[in-house]
Amino acid sequence: MVIRLLSAFLLGFFILGCNAKNSVMPKTAFARVYLDSLRIKYPNVKFGLNDELVITSKYGDLDYKHHIDDDYLAYRDAPDSIGEIIGRYVASTKDLYADLRTIFVKRIIPVIIPVEYLAEADSLNKDGKPAPIITDKYNSQLVIAYAEVYKNSITYLTENDVKRLSISGDSLKSIATRNIDRITVRRNDNNGLYILVADGKKTSALILSAGIWTKSIMPVDGEFIIAIPNADSLLVTGSNNRTGILKLKEMAADLYKSGQRKISNHLFKWTGNKFEIYD
Repeated sequence: MVIRLLSAFLLGFFILGCNAKNSVMPKTAFARVYLDSLRIKYPNVKFGLNDELVITSKYGDLDYKHHIDDDYLAYRDAPDSIGEIIGRYVASTKDLYADLRTIFVKRIIPVIIPVEYLAEADSLNKDGKPAPIITDKYNSQLVIAYAEVYKNSITYLTENDVKRLSISGDSLKSIATRNIDRITVRRNDNNGLYILVADGKKTSALILSAGIWTKSIMPVDGEFIIAIPNADSLLVTGSNNRTGILKLKEMAADLYKSGQRKISNHLFKWTGNKFEIYD
């Protein structure tokens, strides 16, 4: 206990020192602060830091990886808030290190991820063998994963999780999609360019919502054209709105470059039942 309190004190002192200098620490130093925070929070978990600045952990017979890229971006944008940022991300790991957590079906949602991130999201393994997350191909650029979402965390579902729930893959997709259809969506119209926002890390999944993609909801000029630069941004305009498309491309490029949890720098067009790449 004394060691943990001393470690917490030293960590807090280091963070305050960085804030006082109003400086941005390099990614390596940030990774070590993050690592120390996890070690303090979970003294019974074995943590390490590899050469790619990915935090690894060993918890019983489970291995996890914590990628810090988005966390570091958030810190770099607000260096004075490092304590809050690291505290928030450390809090989001609580479900990983709980003993056989309870899965709540009403919290399961589809999560849109880029195809190139699939390997990262699939980094969970057991006994050296992959325990793959459940995914469905959406199009050539996007993949649907499934996750249980809480206020401070998101946990991808694995095949073992689905077996515990005793549901099929088709049932999982139906359940997750119905949960998305129940959420509140905020819609901002800027001369035919719509910005959609949903709370709780659910914005990107709105492309799967059955009730949104109608002209009665968004009277765009032509077919729906969208951009999903990151998990919290969904931009919409019409295929005949040339000004709207140019503005959408500009906004999407900026959000993709500066945002966290990047998804795609492409545009997509509605084909009647799904979105396909449109460039």
